[in-house]
Amino acid sequence: MPEFYRFWYVREGGGALKVDGREVEMKPGQLYLIPPNTFQSFAAEPHVTVSMYWCHFRASIGDAEMFDLLKLPLYVVPDQEERMVLLFEQLIEAYRSLRLTKELRTRAKLLEILAVFLEHGGINEATVREIEPFEKLDAVLKYIEEHLSERIAVEDLARLVYLHPNYFIGYFRNLMGHAPAQYVTMRRLERAKLLLELREELSITDIAQQVGMQGHYLSRMFRQYTGLTPSRYRQIYCDGAKGISHDDDEEDEEGSEDA
Repeated sequence: MPEFYRFWYVREGGGALKVDGREVEMKPGQLYLIPPNTFQSFAAEPHVTVSMYWCHFRASIGDAEMFDLLKLPLYVVPDQEERMVLLFEQLIEAYRSLRLTKELRTRAKLLEILAVFLEHGGINEATVREIEPFEKLDAVLKYIEEHLSERIAVEDLARLVYLHPNYFIGYFRNLMGHAPAQYVTMRRLERAKLLLELREELSITDIAQQVGMQGHYLSRMFRQYTGLTPSRYRQIYCDGAKGISHDDDEEDEEGSEDA
């Protein structure tokens, strides 16, 4: 029994797939999510060539398998065949790449395939919120949003869901895709973007205080996150709202921060 999930996207041919006693007829155009730790067998149709894309991955929340909690179907039928082929080809290309960003690109494409499956699998926000781990996490996400201007400790977040901090970090990462500290930083930067767009009277220092960051740290992280300094982002956003083009303006304004 495999210990990982598998995606199968059938291109040609078909046959009979059995998963823990459940049998389905595989056909072209179907995207399968085969769960781990299950008895599986596949028998192709006689004299028929079967062609498919496949990959495997792990996804767990603590001791529970993530997709078991979601009660997903065994397969869906995406409505854009060309898109699915492109996603799997890009996944393969990313996996074979020798670039430093190989892992990030591979994960990104896998998440896109997963998004397609979830979109066609009847999963929506209301369904997810009814699942206990996600329901418990709501209190954590709400706390983060309400305390972005303050120090947010992992211990305080873990206490909200009655978990040990060390266990909570993995629990949060599996659900949100980021460690708690990374998620908090991302939310602070998103809040900073909103303030830069809507509150022109606030200095970068004022905005940094409102998102719980030192001015110089906000400037550095904001540039890593957006590719622009906060001042530059504000200028481009405000001028864009006024219809002013910056196509030929590429100067570096690293030294223009007021924090």
